Amino acid sequence: MRVLHICQRDDPDSGGSLRVAEALVVEQRRSGVDAWLLFLYGPPANICELLASGTKCLGLVSSKEALWGVPRLRAAIWEIKPDIIHFHDGIIWPRLAVLLCRTPVVMHTHLPPGGGSALSRFLVKKTTRLFFGISLPTIDAWVAENVRPSRIQYIPNGVDFDRFIILEEEKRQALRRRLNLPENKKILLWVGRLHQAMKGSDRVEKVANLLPEGYVLVVVGNGPEYEGMLERGKYLIEQKKLLLVGSAAMPERYYQAADQFLFTSYHEPFGLVILEAVASGLPILNFPVNQGGGAVKLLRDFNAIELRDGLDRSELEEALGLSWEQIPEQASRREKVMKEYSWTTLNRKVEDAYSLMLKRRVF
Repeated sequence: MRVLHICQRDDPDSGGSLRVAEALVVEQRRSGVDAWLLFLYGPPANICELLASGTKCLGLVSSKEALWGVPRLRAAIWEIKPDIIHFHDGIIWPRLAVLLCRTPVVMHTHLPPGGGSALSRFLVKKTTRLFFGISLPTIDAWVAENVRPSRIQYIPNGVDFDRFIILEEEKRQALRRRLNLPENKKILLWVGRLHQAMKGSDRVEKVANLLPEGYVLVVVGNGPEYEGMLERGKYLIEQKKLLLVGSAAMPERYYQAADQFLFTSYHEPFGLVILEAVASGLPILNFPVNQGGGAVKLLRDFNAIELRDGLDRSELEEALGLSWEQIPEQASRREKVMKEYSWTTLNRKVEDAYSLMLKRRVF
């Protein structure tokens, strides 16, 4: 079986969708599937180098080049000749390339249906044979968009347990030295795309301003709020209370070097960073996920300490203390993640769905 996975770009700031695509390609190659990964935008980078053969970049600058992108994508599909095309986002113009294609198309629903035009949403539904829903709220949103439940299969995201591990203290301190992180402070880690409306970057700044002595907030990721946070946080950066790392091709190193994890999203369809934190042995502090999503269940399952939006310095210090007391429980929580969110098990479900779809041809 040959499967073509399609993502936006080879860029760590693409978020969970790229991590999922990468993990599935790796697992599928291990199981004997001829798995390819194609990027619509930008040049080849870290993932292309890591996966070597079986990757391709169309090299488009943006969706403004869709007119040229459609024939390029059609040509790539014709060249690769996949049995399955697996989309990892809901971008509209690539659907024009597969509109008359007889190859079955599946899609990972990393997000609920977008706010685009009715025509664009129709095109996604028309060209997708099967949807993989990463959380029950996301599935409910697609059902509300008149996608039949029989066309949606629940398959949550998983974690690579060879990458996200718990380090012994001596190795953790050595890693901190290599990453130029402080060895004499507790590290509160935040990972993601710096975006206020969804990821709650304003909450990140609030915590940075309230951190007690002996702590530093390490922020890994880029996004539209990065430059503003860099400017507003100058004093905190000088005082070594805040460290903005920017994009990181290997975010697992920062999880391994940290002590605790901060989750700030207002809305999160799944919350892959939560699983990565637990797999790395980090207790979690979170703000309310006001707009819902699959992250709500994960935070509850792993006993995250919830902060309120109007918290003061003493409340934050108390919450950090309660979170610190959870560290002895983290090994057992990692075991729980391994049982429920192993990519090997989850990929087997994906491959079974592929095989069933090829046999039945219709859903």
